[in-house]
Amino acid sequence: MARQVETDTQQLMNIKQAARLLNVSEVSLRRWTSSGKLACLRVGAKRERRFRRNDLMAFLEEQAVDSTCPTPGAPASGATTQISVDGIAIDHGSHLCMIYENDFGRVKWSVPFLGDGLEAGDACALVASAEVQEDVLGELGKLRPDLKSDIGAGRLIVSDGASSAIEMYEMAETFLENATRSGSQSIRILGDMAWCFSRQMELRELADFELRYNNFLARSFPVVSLCQYDARRFSGQGVLTALKCHEDNLKQPLSRFLN
Repeated sequence: MARQVETDTQQLMNIKQAARLLNVSEVSLRRWTSSGKLACLRVGAKRERRFRRNDLMAFLEEQAVDSTCPTPGAPASGATTQISVDGIAIDHGSHLCMIYENDFGRVKWSVPFLGDGLEAGDACALVASAEVQEDVLGELGKLRPDLKSDIGAGRLIVSDGASSAIEMYEMAETFLENATRSGSQSIRILGDMAWCFSRQMELRELADFELRYNNFLARSFPVVSLCQYDARRFSGQGVLTALKCHEDNLKQPLSRFLN
């Protein structure tokens, strides 16, 4: 019997192996196991987490099929569950894609999306290359003269992305967890995805990040996420892949997201 228990323990996956299998961060696994969302075993004197492969695969399938169950980051009862963008009511948990073909299209949604969020007291983040940051923040500053104060106080987080999908996922997760921990009940993330070029991230890895974000983080927090793609920089295949990673666009009038 002792030999059988030892063999079973050896067959369990540690947290690094489980995170690699699910393509998520170890932080996510700790949060899900602590909340009871994902089953794990505790072994040894240090009570280290161990995972059965079958449990992980069942969890992955459940998340892919059902994104409507209550999640740890969901807003409290009575809190707003929608935001309004360009007159469109968008639910928290939405992960949308906007495609533009000129400089005006770049700021048409990004500026009001972030500006309205700051005005409403939402936690906001902008992920973009330095060039796009200058463009968006320049226009946003015309609406909010105290924009530097917003950034300094952490009401608007500005980043130029990360060099790998897992690093970008962990960055987004940290921002979302910090925002909800500080009491934010509504969060907005604007990503101008051309940042991947300055970070030398391959499009395949960018799509990998988008899918993981869509299936997990976007559904687990009171956040509306808007990803912008510059049609002048992304190939036709790249744009098609972007649309495939943003199924929530099917719930909205598509013409409003083409600029």
